[in-house]
Amino acid sequence: MTAAIQTQPPAPKETFHFINAPADAINEAAHGLTEHHPTLSYAPAHKIVYRSDLDTFRRDHVTTIGFAGGGHEPMFSGFVGPSYLSCAVSGNIFASPTAAQIFEAIRLCQPLDSPSRGTLIVCGNYTGDILNAGLAITRATAAGYKVRFIPVGDDVAVGRKKGGKVGRRGLSAHVVGLKIACALADQGESLEKVGDVMEYIAANSGTIAVAFDRVALPNSVVTEIQTLPPATIELGLGCHGEPGLRKISPVPSPEALTEEMINLLVDTSDTDRGFIPFSGTGVDEVVLLVNSSGSTSDKVLARFAELAIAELERRGIRVKRMILGPMVTSLKQSGFGFTLWRLPNTDEKGVLSRDEALTCWDRRVDVVAWRQ
Repeated sequence: MTAAIQTQPPAPKETFHFINAPADAINEAAHGLTEHHPTLSYAPAHKIVYRSDLDTFRRDHVTTIGFAGGGHEPMFSGFVGPSYLSCAVSGNIFASPTAAQIFEAIRLCQPLDSPSRGTLIVCGNYTGDILNAGLAITRATAAGYKVRFIPVGDDVAVGRKKGGKVGRRGLSAHVVGLKIACALADQGESLEKVGDVMEYIAANSGTIAVAFDRVALPNSVVTEIQTLPPATIELGLGCHGEPGLRKISPVPSPEALTEEMINLLVDTSDTDRGFIPFSGTGVDEVVLLVNSSGSTSDKVLARFAELAIAELERRGIRVKRMILGPMVTSLKQSGFGFTLWRLPNTDEKGVLSRDEALTCWDRRVDVVAWRQ
């Protein structure tokens, strides 16, 4: 008789994350966050971080919910607190929260036994997020809750031809938009006003990102994602490792890379990717977010911010406000992105004036991740 040969399954690829079991990572991180910040509370059964004064705030203010899969922290749990989000809902790593989680967040913001001014819900433009939100909102509306839902797509790497009816991917413009929308909610504005402003900002924003690697998933639990070759960057890379516009090797100079990235954001002659309606008259002003996608240092971000400001000025666009740092990450990805929001012109008639926009942007917040 021939003895059977026993083989062991291959060990999962190690990606060196400082976590315990990946399935527990979100709960453990949220517990740690709220334990050290008394302005925050946590509902572990549904992975909801919420402002500790929500029971009083929700009585006479519009409430706001941001939700996403885990692995993008500090979005959105790091932006919960006074003058920003009312609560944030997290799915597992790179997985949308369930409809039940989102519905529970709506219930938390709007007890049916007391008056409510309604709730704005925002997420990135991804199929799973939108499907689960739709199920939760359908259930909530039938139960009597007042909800407005706005998914944000801002990735200019996804052009009109590729995006089709689905549209652009969501990257970091929702963080910019919520800074304004939540300030208006804290000032007592209506759900209609808060939602209209969020939609306006989304329609006037764009993001382009670049990275040296796709993502490093913890122990390859979710899926294997192909890595990039050495000395190669990918322009337009998605925050879950989705393919971008093109791979570039050798790596261009910071100046050349910045010029190409800014051109993708501001070139209105590009009918496929010209999403931000710049006037081209030299009066346009913007808010600039320079985002680290995980492991890019502030020093590197600051240099690219300097280059971006100079490139925008060369094109007749003035940076009126700027913020940098890890706002929307992809675990520890080595990359960064530019987000531009075109501010309302001084003579523009719409849902938000230029002065109102800047006042809301400058409004102080009490959250973990925003850099005042």
